[in-house]
Order: sequence, then C-alpha cells, then structure tokens
Amino acid sequence: MTIFDPTRPVVHVPIMVGPILEALLAPFRALPPGRSAHYYADCTLGGGGHTGVFLEAFASDPLLQHHRVIAFDQDPNAIERARIRFAKEIAEGRLEIIQSRFSQIESYLKERPVLALLADLGFSSDQMDNPARGLSFQAEGPLDMRLNPEEGMSCRDYLMRVSETELEQVLREYGEEKFSRRIAAAIMQARREKRLPITTKELSDLVVRAIPPNARHGRIHAATRTFQALRIVVNEELEELDCLLKNVLRGVKPGGRVAILSFHSLEDRQVKNAFRDDSLPFKALTKKPIEADDEELRRNPRSRSAKLRIAEVLG
Repeated sequence: MTIFDPTRPVVHVPIMVGPILEALLAPFRALPPGRSAHYYADCTLGGGGHTGVFLEAFASDPLLQHHRVIAFDQDPNAIERARIRFAKEIAEGRLEIIQSRFSQIESYLKERPVLALLADLGFSSDQMDNPARGLSFQAEGPLDMRLNPEEGMSCRDYLMRVSETELEQVLREYGEEKFSRRIAAAIMQARREKRLPITTKELSDLVVRAIPPNARHGRIHAATRTFQALRIVVNEELEELDCLLKNVLRGVKPGGRVAILSFHSLEDRQVKNAFRDDSLPFKALTKKPIEADDEELRRNPRSRSAKLRIAEVLG
C-alpha cells in the first residue's frame, strides 16, 4: 500500500483556469477602490491548483492584493499537503484552509464577505492515482473509495450491507449502467459465497465477468460506470452537492459569482436545474456548459468530461 507523503508534489492539473479566472475575478475588479478585503472560496481544494491560481492572481494585481482566499476539503491528505505547499500564504494571512464537507461550509462563509466561489466536483489526479484510496481500478488497492477515510462507510462495508434491489438501483441511476441487474446479482452471489471482493481489481474483474462478452471491450472500461456509482453513494456526492447549491451558495454576496465544474451528467443536471430554479438566488451566465478546448484536451485528457457552469448571485 502507498504510504502518504505530504511533501510529495501533487500531479493534479487544474481545469479551465482561463474561463474560471475571467468569471470569478470580475466581481473583485468591479469593487470601488479602497473597499475592504473580500474572499474567493474554493470549496474543493484538492491538489491546490485553482487555489494557487487565485492566490497568484490576487498577488500580481495591486488593486486585488488585499483580497483573501479560503479553501475547504474533506480529504485530510489534501489538507495536510496544502498546508505545507501554501505555508507562506497561510502565515501572511492570505489563505485559510479548513477541513470540511459541503454540508459543513455554510457557517464559515457567513462570517466572511465572499464574492466568488468555485466547486470542482472531480477527483484530483493525485487521489485517483493513489491505489491506497481505492477510487480507481487502474491499480489494485483496498475497496474503500471514501474521500475522508476517517468518516463514513467504505465501499466494501457498503457492499456487505446493501440489498440487491438497492444496489441495482444505485448502479442504474448513479452509474447509468445498462447491465446494473447482472452486476448487482453477481456481487450478491459473491457475498453469499463469502468471496466478496476486497480490492478494486477484484471488483473490476467481477464486473467484467458479469456482463455479456461482447460488451466487455467498449470505448470505456467495463467497470467505469460501476465505480462511478459506488463513489457517488459512498461519499454521498449528490446529497452534498444539493446542500452546496441550496445552502452554501447563499453565503456568497449579491453580485458575486459561483462556478461549478462537474464531470458526469447527474451532477451537471443538478447544477443546471439549480441555476434555473426561480426559488434560488441565481442568474445563469452560461446557457450551455463551457467545455475544455482542444489545447487543454491535449495537455490534460482528464478535462474531456468536464462541464463548467457559472452564475451570478442575486440580491
């Protein structure tokens, strides 16, 4: 198992930096000269890519140098690594880092004048590539999948308790997996026979065996949708996103802006509907989601599925 080293450089590449900077710096530049410090909130610190970009943008512009960054993440490894990487900025009072889920962020924002907020709903490359996290089938690791290994139920614990009916529904709705019934039945059979997978590779192999042979070699790996669905349910991602959209974003000052990067259709649909909901204080600034251009796709293939939506917060 990989041992966590907080001093090891991260490999995460921030996505769509240009349009995010352009959209979220605009409210700061619109402030009258001499206004007190306002905040950019990064709700998904991760590898620190977007946080670093905003710290640099504030520092390089004399009119923005007094503004501050507050960053959140539920992953204790991300928090520890960022506190080392940004030690200077923290000491100077330019950055505050807090370990928190979306559902715990609201109170922190109410105490500060937040003018811009970003949530990057994807997993960082550093998280996905670390076998010890159990988020991916690319390398063998424990069947965990939790963003915060200190809270909640691991994926294997979930599979030990879930009913076949519920599992089939999770795979179908969260993974959009057309072979959800076959896969759920195979997992339940393995559980009954006391051979439920304990590693990501074992689960991946089980999923591949469960589906028809002619469907095992498509454009994406046969286990991709199953792993997506299980990551969503283990981390309560859609519930946390709903809390972010309905509660946390209200902590952004009127006239401020919010940007959400999503990576699958369930998240994007949730964000789109929230930005169009007349009961929520948003004005969508992107009719359709912004996607990575060809240059970014060449530089960072993981940006292929990213969709960026931006909204202004109304009074």
